[in-house]
Amino acid sequence: MKVLYAAAEISPFAKMTSTADMLRFLPASLQDKGYEIRILLPKYGSISDRRNRLHEVIRLAGIEVEVGDKIETMRIKVASIPNAKLQVYFLDNDTYFKRKQMFLDDKNQFIADNDQRLTMYNKGVLETLIRLNWKADIVHCHDWVSGILPLLIKTKYADNPLFQNLKIIYNLHTPEHWGYLNPEIMNLLGVSDIDTTDIMTDGKIDFVKAGIKYADYVVTGNYVNKEFEPLFEQFAIKPVVIQGAPADVSQKFSDFYKEITGDLV
Repeated sequence: MKVLYAAAEISPFAKMTSTADMLRFLPASLQDKGYEIRILLPKYGSISDRRNRLHEVIRLAGIEVEVGDKIETMRIKVASIPNAKLQVYFLDNDTYFKRKQMFLDDKNQFIADNDQRLTMYNKGVLETLIRLNWKADIVHCHDWVSGILPLLIKTKYADNPLFQNLKIIYNLHTPEHWGYLNPEIMNLLGVSDIDTTDIMTDGKIDFVKAGIKYADYVVTGNYVNKEFEPLFEQFAIKPVVIQGAPADVSQKFSDFYKEITGDLV
C-alpha cells in the first residue's frame, strides 16, 4: 500500500509542535510493516544540506508550480531519517522557503507571504507526485498547513488519474491553528470558482475547515482539544480517534489504512 504524508514538520529536520515527533516515528514504523511511504515537506532555510546529508534528485529538478499568475520552480532533495530507512522529500524553492522560519517569524507572528508559501507547498506536493508518476492509495494530511490539500485533490486535480480512487485522511494532532488566509489565496491556488462560504472564518479561508470538509476521513490525535468540536458539528462528521503511545498508534493506523482501502498491504 502506498501512503503519502503531507506535513510541515518532522523531527529532526523541522519542528513547530509535537506533531514533528510523532511523524519521526509513525511513517517509519509503518514502512517496517510493509507500507510504501513518501513524506513531503518544505525545505526551510534552517535545514542544513550538509548536516542532514541532503542530496538533490536530478530527475525531479525544475518542477513547475503555478502560484497565481507566476510560475515557480522547485528542486527536490532527499534525506534519510536518522536510524531509520525512511527517506524524506524536501520541496526546495528559494523564493518561498529559503528563510529559516517556518510559518511564524521570530516574534511569533504569521509571516506576510504565507499565502504564497502555502500555495507553493500544497500544490508542490501534488506536482511532485505527478513528476514521480506515483499513485498513492492514501494521502495523509497533517494539521492546518496541509488543510487545503484535500480541496485541491477534489477540485483542481480531480481529473488527473493519479488522484482518482484514493483515500484522503485529514489528521488534527494539536490545537495549534494558524491557517486563516485572505480569500486571495483561492486565486493563487487556481480555484477561485469554488464556493468558499462554509470554509470561511471571520472573512478568511480557514484551512482546518477546508481539510475537514474535503477529506474522506478526519482523524484526531492525542492533543486535540474541544475547540474543533463545533467544526465537526458544522460538517456533520464524527472524527476517528486514534490516540495512545507511539507503538499503539502505529498499529491503529495500520488497521485503519487496511480498513478504508480494503486491505491492500
